[in-house]
Amino acid sequence: MKKVKALIIAAVMLVCANSLNAQSENEVKNLNYDRGYRFDIELSCSIPTIWEFSSSHGYSFGNGLYVGGGAGFYAEFLPDYKTTPTYYIPVFADIKYSFCNTLASPYVSLKGGVDFDVCNTGMNININPAIGLDISRYSINFGYDMHHGVWRHSKGTESHYFKIAVGITI
Repeated sequence: MKKVKALIIAAVMLVCANSLNAQSENEVKNLNYDRGYRFDIELSCSIPTIWEFSSSHGYSFGNGLYVGGGAGFYAEFLPDYKTTPTYYIPVFADIKYSFCNTLASPYVSLKGGVDFDVCNTGMNININPAIGLDISRYSINFGYDMHHGVWRHSKGTESHYFKIAVGITI
């Protein structure tokens, strides 16, 4: 009788373990752990003067790593607010690593590329490392945005900003 009870308990535990394992294999909680094409839209603000809209297209390898590229549009408002804003079109490469396959997962990312100035003749070289949190399809990140201007008519400028961004993965 004891052997039968032990066999029934072992069978029930085996069935429960298999059902839990099947649920975890079929359910991808973090989209960075889903292999394939991904498309992100992001709205960001660099304190105090830049508002940016961008999109990134790329490939997620299924282990938390995403590699892609994108483009966007941003406006830089000068601190005196009396002059007209300067408009840029950024083109960048994007690398992101998400640490966990959970509903809420921390991540690190790095964007780098060039910003073409629509108003003047020149461009900026841009680097943006960031840390953030993915929550299902949505993300929020905090980063450091560095621009180095390359202009025909001067030696160029450097600007450094702290940046906050929110995004959605489609």
